[in-house]
Amino acid sequence: MAYFLCPETDGTIYNAFAYYRLSKEDGKKNAESDSIGNQRKLIHEYVSKHPNIVLIGEAYDDGYTGTNYDRPGFQRVMEAIKSGSVNCVIVKDLSRLGREYIETGKYLSMVFPSFGVRFIAINDDVDSGNSKSGDDLIVPIKNIMNESYCRELSKKLRQQFRIQRENGEYVGSFVSYGYLKDPNNKHKLIIDECAANVVRLIFSMKLQGYNQQAIVDHLTANGIPSPLAYKESLGMNYKSGFKTSGDGKWSVGTVRRILLNPLYIGVLIQGKRGTQNYKIKTIRNRNPTDWVIVENNHPPIIPRAVFDTVQKMMERDTRTSPQRTTLLPLSGVLFCPDCGRGLCLRSVSRGSKKFYYYVCPTHKQGKGCSSHSFEQTRLEATVLNAIKLQAQLVVELEELLRQIDPNEIAAAKLNQNDIHMQEKARELARCQDFKMKLYEAFQESLIDREEYDMMKQKYDRQIRDITATLDRLKQQRASLQNEAADGREWLDVFLDCCSKEKLTRDMVVSLIDRIYVHEDKSLEIDFNYKNEIAYYQSLVGQFEKEAS
Repeated sequence: MAYFLCPETDGTIYNAFAYYRLSKEDGKKNAESDSIGNQRKLIHEYVSKHPNIVLIGEAYDDGYTGTNYDRPGFQRVMEAIKSGSVNCVIVKDLSRLGREYIETGKYLSMVFPSFGVRFIAINDDVDSGNSKSGDDLIVPIKNIMNESYCRELSKKLRQQFRIQRENGEYVGSFVSYGYLKDPNNKHKLIIDECAANVVRLIFSMKLQGYNQQAIVDHLTANGIPSPLAYKESLGMNYKSGFKTSGDGKWSVGTVRRILLNPLYIGVLIQGKRGTQNYKIKTIRNRNPTDWVIVENNHPPIIPRAVFDTVQKMMERDTRTSPQRTTLLPLSGVLFCPDCGRGLCLRSVSRGSKKFYYYVCPTHKQGKGCSSHSFEQTRLEATVLNAIKLQAQLVVELEELLRQIDPNEIAAAKLNQNDIHMQEKARELARCQDFKMKLYEAFQESLIDREEYDMMKQKYDRQIRDITATLDRLKQQRASLQNEAADGREWLDVFLDCCSKEKLTRDMVVSLIDRIYVHEDKSLEIDFNYKNEIAYYQSLVGQFEKEAS
C-alpha cells in the first residue's frame, strides 16, 4: 500500500487538531502510558518544539475500541477537517488513530491527503509532511500489527467472558428487574426486594388467570414504576435491548418478558446476543446452542413449580374478549376428539338469563362434526370432581410410599436410570460401529456416494439423538443424587387440590394437559405427571412383590 506524502514546505503554518484515544483493549499494562493525560502531555511537548504547528483544538474518545471509527471525538476531528479550519492531525501513535488495517490505511493514503491534511504519529515517527520521517513500509506493518493485537485481544476477552459465564459470574452491564449486583462482588446477583415483590405480584396475578393487559392496568393504576422508571429512579443510566415506550410505562411486552424469564428461578442464561467478531459491532441473536446456562446460580424470586405452571399458561392462553380480564379455567385445554379442534365458548339467552356452552367450532361453522356441547358450569364441576378423584389416588399412593424406606426408593431410581443409560450406551456403540462399516463399504466401492451420504445422514441423526438422550440421563442422575430422599414435589400439586371447592386456572394448567369432550358428554382427561405416577406405582408393586 502506497502512502501520499505532502511536500515539505518552508514557513507553512499548520493548524493542528490533537486526537487522543483510550479503550479497554489497551489493558492494565498500558493504561498509564496510554492515558489521555499522558497522550496530551506528549503532543503538547511536541507542538512546543515545532513553531510552525499551532494547536487549535483537541478531541478524545474514552472507552471506544480502535476497530470502531464511528467515535464522537474522531468525528469532531473529521468535521474540523471538512470545514477547512484544520490541516494537521497529531496522535501519540498509529494505534490511537485505529487498530483496523484497511480502514486506518484508507485515512492515511486517501482521506487525509485528499483534504491536504498533514498526519503525525509521534512515537511511530510518521509524518506525512516530512519525507524523511518513517518509511512507506513501516506504516502498513504497524497497522497490521495493531489489527493483529486487537484480534488476539478480542479472542482472549471472549474466552475470558466464556469462562466467567460458565462459572456463573454475571458479566452484563445491567441486571434484570428484581435483582441487583452485589456491592461486594459485581459478578454476583442479589435480590432487590422492592422490585422482587412486584415480580411476585405479576406471577401471582397470572396464576389467578389474569391476562397480561389486566396485569398492566393493575400495576399502572397502583402507581408502580415500570422497570425502566424504577432503574432510572435509582440513578442508573439504564438501557434495554428491547423497545420500550418513551414514557417508561408498563406494557404487555414488559410483563410477558418478566413471566418468561428463567432468571427468577435462579437460572442464569448469558451469551444470547453478541457481535460476530471484533470488526463487526452489530449486535445479533446467537444460536441457543451457544448460550451459557447455569442452574441454581443465584437466589430465586419465584418457586420453580409456580414458574413451570405459568409457562404452561403462557403456552395455552387464548385471547380474551375486551370485557374479560381473566381467562376461564378451562381455556385452551378442551378439544373435540373427532376433528381435533379446540372447543370454543358460546352464549345462549333464555329469557333474562344467559347460559354458556363449550361447543366444537367445526360444528358451529357448519362444516360437519357433532356439537360436543357441554354447559360451562357443569363441565367445570365435572372436571373438578375428576381432579379430586385423581388426587385421592395420589394420596393413597403417597401413603404406600411412606411405608417404604426413602433410601431404597432413591437406590431403585438410580438403578433404573443406570440401566437406561447402559442400554443407550450400547445403542450408541452399535450406531457408531454401523457408521464405520458404512465408510469401509464406501471405500471398497460396495456402495456409491449417494447411498453413503444418505445412510451416513441417518446414522449421524441417530447418534445425535442418542447422545442427547444420554446427556439428559446423566443430568437426571446428578439430580437424583442431589435431590431430597423422597424427591416427590409433584405429589404436593395434587394434594393441594383435595381441599379446593372451586376450579381455578392454575389448578387446571398444573394438573391437566388435555381434555377431550365426547358427544355423550363423557370426558377423556389427560393428566400431567402420569409417567411419574405410573413410575411410582411400579416401584410400589416391585417392593410389595419383594416383601411377599
